[in-house]
Amino acid sequence: MSRINFSILFISLLLIISLACSISFNSNSDQANAPSEAEQTLSAIYAGYTAEALAQPAQEGLPAEQPASEQAPAATAITHTLIPGNPGSPDQEKDEIDTSNTAGDKLALGDSFRLGNFERPFTQDSMLYKQENDLFYLELSEDDDFYIFSLELIGPAEDGTLSAHYGIEFDSDKDGRGDVLLWARGGDHPDWTIEDVMVLRDSNDDVGGSSPVVPDSRDGDGYDEVLFSADVLDDPDAAWQRIDPNDSNVIQLAIKKGLIDEGRYFWKGWADSGVADPSRFDYNDSYSEEQAGSPNKNSSLYPVGQLNLMDSTCWVAYNFEASGKELGGCYQLAPEPTKAPATQTPCSGTCNTGTSQRCCTCQGWEWTANGCRLIPPS
Repeated sequence: MSRINFSILFISLLLIISLACSISFNSNSDQANAPSEAEQTLSAIYAGYTAEALAQPAQEGLPAEQPASEQAPAATAITHTLIPGNPGSPDQEKDEIDTSNTAGDKLALGDSFRLGNFERPFTQDSMLYKQENDLFYLELSEDDDFYIFSLELIGPAEDGTLSAHYGIEFDSDKDGRGDVLLWARGGDHPDWTIEDVMVLRDSNDDVGGSSPVVPDSRDGDGYDEVLFSADVLDDPDAAWQRIDPNDSNVIQLAIKKGLIDEGRYFWKGWADSGVADPSRFDYNDSYSEEQAGSPNKNSSLYPVGQLNLMDSTCWVAYNFEASGKELGGCYQLAPEPTKAPATQTPCSGTCNTGTSQRCCTCQGWEWTANGCRLIPPS
């Protein structure tokens, strides 16, 4: 408060006191308790100057009062010692269905609710296609420290970014259940960053419910343990994301090898801006097929329902040979062809090609360990 305003306030107070002492009170009057006109005037002046004085900044070297407030603690700087580099030549590649080819007809091919392989980059009910949710091509590279995955989408969202959640799920013990999930929310990240990146683990082995891969009645609690996030930085270099500097349709995810139990595992890719909730994995356990809907127009459950705006791959075997019998696996053994009965072609007399080498060769056929075989034309 300035000295001038302080003086005015002091004089005003003296006048109020002086007037109060000189005013006579009439106990029989209805106005005995009412302030006089002078008192009202001086009170108004006092109030006005008080407000003005408090509103003015400090003058003549007197510091202005500052409201008491707690200072927010300074953010702790994160020091990184190990940052991924550029992935080299891919050690493994995986192509995916390009649903943009059928998006105009509001349908997708290759979706399997039963196996948890989702091909449904569409909005619920209205079936509007979103290309940032349509996986097109995936690559896996590794260096001494990281596994680096490059996920190519058909294109970015309307704002120019890959805006879904993108992930890599790892099945280290190769039982059809995901064990670790690398999960990142996309954005404008031209350089490697840990922003919006998480690594989750299934601590009680219930991802996939009571029966891995296929739907069942027990959904469990999905990925329930956080190994890495903005709030869990035991190792600040554990997981990263960026947009490929050479291709804006590609998001790259990196994870330290130590977070994966073994160097041999199944993995699968995800693009998800629908449910996007790892605690509900596997989705075909948490949602019924009726709730999920279908992108197949021949299905009675068409169109897609609560499981929408997502695309996932089958399980890809890395660093080992799959048996081909795994549910949800990318490699399936072709069924053995049914052997057709040998054709009985007459030779001379009662000779039959299927009865002996002589009868077989008399007609120019080939006798083999498996019987008589017609020699294909050269």
